[in-house]
Amino acid sequence: MTSFHKMLADSFFVVACLAIFAAMTGWLVADIWLASTQWLLIGIFAVLVAIYTKLSAKEDEKIMKKHKANKKK
Repeated sequence: MTSFHKMLADSFFVVACLAIFAAMTGWLVADIWLASTQWLLIGIFAVLVAIYTKLSAKEDEKIMKKHKANKKK
């Protein structure tokens, strides 16, 4: 079963890839709603959120394991 954090991080990564693609398209052809540098900023932000989400998922798993161990006592 896929965790919520993994799905969220993966979707932010997809958004980052789409933003980078939009930046390349804007640079080569014509701007798509935003300038190319703005698309790059969106891509960077989305990647950072994806990394943060993956890291927080690992911390949440540790907390849940501790909580389950304390419940069994």
